[in-house]
Amino acid sequence: MRRQRGALTVLTPLLLLVIIILSVMALDGARLYSLRGEMQAQVNVAAQAGASATQSCGGLAPSSALIRQRALAAAQAQGYAGEDEALTVSTGVIEVPGGDNVLAFRPVNFIEESNAVLVSYTRNEPISLLLPESVFGTLDITVNAAARKEVTATLSAAGSTASVDAGIVGALLGAVLGDPGYVLDPTDLDSLRNTTVELGELLTELGVADVAELLTLDGQELAAGLRDVAGVASPLGQVLDDLLAANGISTVQVSEVLDVVEGTQVPVDSEFPLYDLVISLVLNVAETQQDAAGGFLDVPLDLNLNTGLANVVATTDLRVGEPPRVVVGPARQDADGNWRTRFYAPDVSLRLNAEIDLLPLGLINVATLSLPLAVNAGGAEGAFVGARCATGTRNDVAVILDLERSIARLGSGSIDPDNGEIIPQSVSLSVLSSALLPITVLEADLTVAGEVPGVTENNVVISDDYPLYCDAADGCYSDEYTDTGDGVSGLDLDVDLSNVTVGTLPIGVALVPLQNTLESVLGDVVEGLAVALVNPLLEALGVGLGGVTVTLSNATQGGSQVIENVPVVMGN
Repeated sequence: MRRQRGALTVLTPLLLLVIIILSVMALDGARLYSLRGEMQAQVNVAAQAGASATQSCGGLAPSSALIRQRALAAAQAQGYAGEDEALTVSTGVIEVPGGDNVLAFRPVNFIEESNAVLVSYTRNEPISLLLPESVFGTLDITVNAAARKEVTATLSAAGSTASVDAGIVGALLGAVLGDPGYVLDPTDLDSLRNTTVELGELLTELGVADVAELLTLDGQELAAGLRDVAGVASPLGQVLDDLLAANGISTVQVSEVLDVVEGTQVPVDSEFPLYDLVISLVLNVAETQQDAAGGFLDVPLDLNLNTGLANVVATTDLRVGEPPRVVVGPARQDADGNWRTRFYAPDVSLRLNAEIDLLPLGLINVATLSLPLAVNAGGAEGAFVGARCATGTRNDVAVILDLERSIARLGSGSIDPDNGEIIPQSVSLSVLSSALLPITVLEADLTVAGEVPGVTENNVVISDDYPLYCDAADGCYSDEYTDTGDGVSGLDLDVDLSNVTVGTLPIGVALVPLQNTLESVLGDVVEGLAVALVNPLLEALGVGLGGVTVTLSNATQGGSQVIENVPVVMGN
């Protein structure tokens, strides 16, 4: 018994010491765990605040300094009291680098590529506050978090405009359908123009799982799905049902109509403009048909124009160089410095044959002229270059674009079917004179030429308050930016009469006013053609003489996320 009591006398203090040490270590473990949780919360809010100033989210003036400033301020508001330098802030992108679907953070060299921020924080702490540090040492606690924020916008330049009339769009559809008498009445046009389709509903109707699978379908499957979503008996459904019969529609891929930037997450509630999808589909079909028709598609749109000075009857052929697409993507660059989300108005050329009867004017009794006019327009393009994310109580975003309007040209002559360029040529003009002149016929070579110069505009705010959440009653809406430039009034038109003779004699000084009058009248006639026919047809396609129409039909911020302890990868 005495030996047992002696043993207990020795063991009890040791057991108590062990219990005390274990209790202290448990308390220190809880303290360190709590401290790590506080640090993690600080880097989480810092990363989210910094991500709101990246290229894809920070508006017109994103900067590394602003990203760091926001991240540090958010961390301090969360209780961070360390040195500013202890908080490491890196700008980059969140992506899936391999095939295992694990998200990772990749730093980038230029802020224009960024959609995410990584915040790292390392703090050296004693393992115990009660036990000797010389015995138990210290521990580095490291935490990180990456946050991604970006606006994904749906943009198009395929012609969503209230100024389009049914005759022009109907003629275009009639050309594709091979039905010169095709009529698109105003009800059908309004149905096209005012309707959007939700991605999730379209995926369900087509029986595909996601956007990637949707893009592998053909144009006939797309048109059938859109028709069924709209309702076969609806005006829009009837238009799409007609389009299903178009020759060549099955050769068009959905990826040629809808372009989703690689890596872009498209929420299922995203909406697409029906008009622009249909116009893109029609022009893609037209491109396939024109190859079998000598490079042009006959648009059965006859125009009777009376300018007061002349009667004009014109017919039109269309050549599609590059059809437009509806594009979905973010506002940032790729590793090569190219904007990831780019959109195009259609690259088109028109060939007009204008039969002109000049009315009596001054000394002139009448002149009849067959004038071939060539118009090269389109190819205008734009890029999604800036976005302001929604934050706090503000539930709308800003969408900022760069726009480049290509040169629009008009002239007498023909169109090269291979590249759409104008081949200039002069036209012979014969004018009967009055009985006041001893010679009865004036002859000349007529040349018409004009262009609207291209213009580049940067940081165009198409919308500064596009709602992320649409009103249940009113639904979503489209913001339309119509950059008309100077339009037809900006057309620097030159009508020139050369080699003018009266009978067999060169024109004299006394007949110079007659030449000037003829040039003025013919200039008015050509400008009238541009106003009455060329511009409306081009605007129906999203581009006019010197202008482009861009439609924002959806903007989402559904890809925002925060990832704790995210892996970091290097390289492109």
